[in-house]
Amino acid sequence: MASALGNLVKSAAGTGGPNKQSSRYYGAAILTTVGPGGQPVVYVDRRILPQPDVYTSLLDYIIVEGDRLDNLAAKFLGDPLLFWMICDANGATDPDELTAQVGRTIQIPVASAVPPGVRNG
Repeated sequence: MASALGNLVKSAAGTGGPNKQSSRYYGAAILTTVGPGGQPVVYVDRRILPQPDVYTSLLDYIIVEGDRLDNLAAKFLGDPLLFWMICDANGATDPDELTAQVGRTIQIPVASAVPPGVRNG
């Protein structure tokens, strides 16, 4: 059973992470712990958030009404799943925080300049 669960976590059951290279969890360890009743619980190892200054900035972007981080990631980085890079480049742990205030300026990072270790510590 634990092996089947591990395989599901590794394949992300169709979600694109953690084995998709654009995932912030790409390369992260798949771990197992024992839950209540002795049941195995499979999970992805934690990710340490990098300092925002490790990213190279592509541009400053001013938030407008209706902006969503996934749409901004698709527009500027070519993949909506790369929203996490915009979060990291702005020191945000809550994606919604970045687009909540119209007129706020955020950094859009260069997607191809992801420093080593940013994805999984």
